[in-house]
Amino acid sequence: MRSSRSSVSRTLGPAVLAALLLIPNAASPAGAVPRDEDSPSLPGIRATVADGRPCTAKSAKKSARTPWAQSFLGIGRAWELSRGAGVEVAVVSTGADASRVPALDGRVTGGRDVVAGGTVEDDCVGYGTFLAGLVAGKRQEGLAAAGVAPEARVIAVRATDKGGLTTPEALADGIGAATASGARIIHVALAVPSAPRKLKDAVAAALKAGAVVVAPASAREWESGSVASRAESGPVYPAALPGVLAVSSVGPGGEPDTQGAEQGPRTRPRLSAPGVSVTGPGPGGSGQFTGGGDAVAGAFVAGTAALVLSYHPGLSGEQIAHRLEATAYGAVGDAPGVVDPVRALSAVLPEEHASPPSPSGARNASAAHAVPPLDPPIARDHALAVAGGAVAVTLLVAFLAVVLPRGRRRGWRAGTAGGPTASAD
Repeated sequence: MRSSRSSVSRTLGPAVLAALLLIPNAASPAGAVPRDEDSPSLPGIRATVADGRPCTAKSAKKSARTPWAQSFLGIGRAWELSRGAGVEVAVVSTGADASRVPALDGRVTGGRDVVAGGTVEDDCVGYGTFLAGLVAGKRQEGLAAAGVAPEARVIAVRATDKGGLTTPEALADGIGAATASGARIIHVALAVPSAPRKLKDAVAAALKAGAVVVAPASAREWESGSVASRAESGPVYPAALPGVLAVSSVGPGGEPDTQGAEQGPRTRPRLSAPGVSVTGPGPGGSGQFTGGGDAVAGAFVAGTAALVLSYHPGLSGEQIAHRLEATAYGAVGDAPGVVDPVRALSAVLPEEHASPPSPSGARNASAAHAVPPLDPPIARDHALAVAGGAVAVTLLVAFLAVVLPRGRRRGWRAGTAGGPTASAD
């Protein structure tokens, strides 16, 4: 009897263990991933430099790990369809250090410096350099990090003073310079508490020119001294203006980044993207930094817009923005949908099915390269885990339902190998 019970225990043990390991996965949110932020040893990049402080020093550190944001968004899968070739993205921020940063070599062009005059050639703060790398940085030897659209080009427009602060008027000039450059994607990586007529007109002109305008939904990045941080509540601009894609940030688990959300001005976001402990290049050399905030999240949205425009060149700015929102997938909590590069490229939207053919018989440009939508890798892996858990539990229940009653009837005595024993005459 003891050996029979031991045999049953050995049989049940692996099945029970498998079921217990798989059941918790089935209860996890579909968008959840293990909380695994990027290397904390990398120096942080800030959006401003305090008065009297030197410019941001170069980083001497690098991380060979794939940044969590790249894995979270499935950017590697998106590159199978598009890498952003032929698209220009204007980043309106603190400038860019293109000459000394290998990740930006051949990827960044200096645009106008609307505050100091002339052309952008450097970046004292380093924040614009970091954002440009998230949009279009190329992969370096030995490093996995790269921009969302590594074959796109960035036009760096400076709309701040040397320390990274701006005004509504300077921001309007920066947006105007970005529009004049011909960029179809404009990432306004700054926020101000008011929108005078000049700023409203600049945004309206950019949208009329067919550009997608992306902006941070909050002013948290500038809390150390920006005029935007002096407002206790209310919207921020240009994010609150009609037609602008306001973006908020999420962390490695897909949950909203709530740090400081209860304080300072904020606009209701239309999209979200990674914006916590994100790895990217910085000023001065090949070293890496970590950064965060809604402007960082906006860089991922701008990069995704570049992928879409390269893959669907016939789309208008309004259609690109609609596609980004329509293909986003749900985040945890109250955050809006998280931008999904793979779906944004591959999904066939309902309205595209109704598009009439052109006189030549060709398909509409917006649907010319469309393929059946793909599940985000996180949701796919989660679905597999749930299915595996369900199968394991079903098998375990069936096993117990058959074996345990028979075992009790036999008093846990092993049956004969050849089946039932015939009765003696």
